[in-house]
Amino acid sequence: MRRSGMLPVAFGGLLSGAGAPFFRITELSGADTGSLRGLQVRTGNGLGGKTLALRRPYAVTDYGASRTISHEYDAAVAGEGLRSVLAVPIVVQRQVRGVLYGALRQPFAIGDRPLSAAMDAARDLEQALVIRDEARRLLASCQPPVAAADPRAWEEVRAAHCELRALAVRIADPQLRRELL
Repeated sequence: MRRSGMLPVAFGGLLSGAGAPFFRITELSGADTGSLRGLQVRTGNGLGGKTLALRRPYAVTDYGASRTISHEYDAAVAGEGLRSVLAVPIVVQRQVRGVLYGALRQPFAIGDRPLSAAMDAARDLEQALVIRDEARRLLASCQPPVAAADPRAWEEVRAAHCELRALAVRIADPQLRRELL
């Protein structure tokens, strides 16, 4: 999105889990300050929260003056000097997993080309998340199942340990005795 040169600032974040009511902005590119880093965006609040709630892209020409969004995050957005902002949902298997933003520091309408670039970037992220999820699923399926510990087996281990400690004190070799204890 930034590489296209159309939106010089890009940022976003992923939800912590399916159906989470918020996400944190964790990734920033082209930012001049840290005012957006770590910002917690709740569903329905601001441009990103609206995008999260309605599951579709939205843009505003002048973030601080927009009447189509709520203004909980004005200080952070103004701190970065952003005016025109676009937000696109990252949707994986019909679930919104995050929001990707692109922004300008001037109040210009964001046209079809920047919107298309942002949607392409969101699709790329969606594919990366699909691959990551599948890799995690495959790795988890390769792990042997953890069996519930049988209390009798633990009792046998305790008894063997007790016998070993009792025998260890009778061993003359100090190094071997230390290893056994």
